Amino acid sequence: MTSSTANKPGNKVWGGVQFLWDYLGTRFKNIDIFDEHHQLEAKTNPFYALGPIFYLVWFVTMASGLMLIMWYVPTKAAAYDSIYAIQWHVPFGNIVRGVHKYGADAMIIAATMRVFRMFILADYKPSKEFNIAIGLVMLLLSMYSGLTGYLLIWNQRAFWATKVFATFPTYMDQFPVMGDYYEPLVKSLHLGWNTAEVLLGAGGAITQETITRFFSLHLAFSLIPLILVEIYFYNNNYVRMPLNWIKRFTVIMMLVITAVILPAAQGRRSDPDVTPLPILSDWYFLGLYQMYKYLEPVVATEITMVIPVTVILLPFLDTWIAGPEKNIMKRPFILMMTIMGGVSWIVFSYLIVINVANIHYDPPFWRSLSYLAIDVGLLWQVVMIWQSKDAKEWAKGVRPSIIMAVLGGLQSILAVLYYYMAKTEMFMSPITQGFTYLLFRPFWGGKADELENTIRTLVPKGTEMPYNTDFTVAVNSWIQKIQGGDVAVAKLEELKNTTSGIDWLFQLIPTFDEKNPVYKGAVDFMIANKWAWDYVTFHDRMNLSNLNPKPFEVYPMSVPEVDWWWMIGGFVTTLAAIVTFFVARSKSAAQVDAKK
Repeated sequence: MTSSTANKPGNKVWGGVQFLWDYLGTRFKNIDIFDEHHQLEAKTNPFYALGPIFYLVWFVTMASGLMLIMWYVPTKAAAYDSIYAIQWHVPFGNIVRGVHKYGADAMIIAATMRVFRMFILADYKPSKEFNIAIGLVMLLLSMYSGLTGYLLIWNQRAFWATKVFATFPTYMDQFPVMGDYYEPLVKSLHLGWNTAEVLLGAGGAITQETITRFFSLHLAFSLIPLILVEIYFYNNNYVRMPLNWIKRFTVIMMLVITAVILPAAQGRRSDPDVTPLPILSDWYFLGLYQMYKYLEPVVATEITMVIPVTVILLPFLDTWIAGPEKNIMKRPFILMMTIMGGVSWIVFSYLIVINVANIHYDPPFWRSLSYLAIDVGLLWQVVMIWQSKDAKEWAKGVRPSIIMAVLGGLQSILAVLYYYMAKTEMFMSPITQGFTYLLFRPFWGGKADELENTIRTLVPKGTEMPYNTDFTVAVNSWIQKIQGGDVAVAKLEELKNTTSGIDWLFQLIPTFDEKNPVYKGAVDFMIANKWAWDYVTFHDRMNLSNLNPKPFEVYPMSVPEVDWWWMIGGFVTTLAAIVTFFVARSKSAAQVDAKK
């Protein structure tokens, strides 16, 4: 292929597609579900036997579960009594039930330890990053199988833990893009409510439909993955469980002995009219429940969904930052992330058990320490780059410096947003929308002040953000409370026709409103989607106007001193990474010039 042919755009595109195909193909070939590629290491390192152990206890849990099905009755009226009968009247039923319960716990323990081992020993290098995702999926399936099985006991603790946890998907309807809150800009999928309806049924309440669905899901989370795994092993001719009979017997007897010494708890029959305090789930969700006590449900649900995504991205970040290095002490970013994740989960689990939660102090303290742990890891990596002895080693620090600067920059942006969230008690989405309105505000000149004063007239003091409706529709419910409300609404309709040089951009955006399928312009968009209202709320809560009397007496709120730690840490990390980038690039360039 000639140089001119190789540089053609079509060939570049094809080359990019081929690179992506090879990149993904290599990683799919390196997938390791149950440590089947580490059988030699497993003979000397027991941590590499965690995959086969998981597979073993999975089978034990399923076998004991199939035995329990013979006596279990999945109905509201009989579920609790059938568990009681299994525990006390079926021969060896208490042991079978205990093995099933502790086998499920062992699955979660093995899967968790395996994910931590992968990070500590860098089992995702080289070209094995997808194994973290596989390990995480195994852990999540085990946890959600445990969650669905937890309700089947139908005791008081399981009933209320499920009620709290399974209704949290409804908060997805307030997420950016997918949420009802963003109509008419986005056509709502009602994803949150539909998810809760699929899980619970009966309009989101826990009824007979719920126990039926959880019973089905409990089986599905085990049987369907098992079928897929068996197909995988059959096609690749792998050994399923490379454990000798002594090791298998030892693991099984550990479950049996535990079931005899610590019989699975029965608990009290569920009572929908009596709420236990605190509401506790099974042990592996305790840390998550503590987080829900600290944060707004919407934010807590968002973080719950972000955590798995972050775990999947971490091996790629580590490869970009530390290269092929596997020594955990030379990968400080992953070291600190691993410590932070483990400590947070253990501490949160302990705090919810002793029922301790200070919503005014704990979240800022936890947030600052978590981000500072990441900053320590990044700055440690920066120091390692500065310890490079020659230009060639310095050149390897160019890309890591860019990645670390981006991570520090993202933390700095989050720090600023959280600062304003703390000052105004507004969520991230309204604040970012208010900032966006501020950027476009100069395009409609003097009309901006008129628009904002009209909104202040229409919205009663202390009113929260309108939910699941067009802003102009929402104000109709407030007109009766407002003196001159009809005049203000008419003025708002007039302001919708304000023109600006950027109207064409907003007229391209569909409204998903049958009556008004197209926005009249930028101002119409800002009014309908509440961005103007978000700006007014933020502006007034920050006390940036000269209004008298002030719209809000309690705002702006004070920010805890501890919440400044991670703000400063983010900026310091970003600055250090940027300086390192320029130094590394200059040394690398000097090396190239010297060779010439």
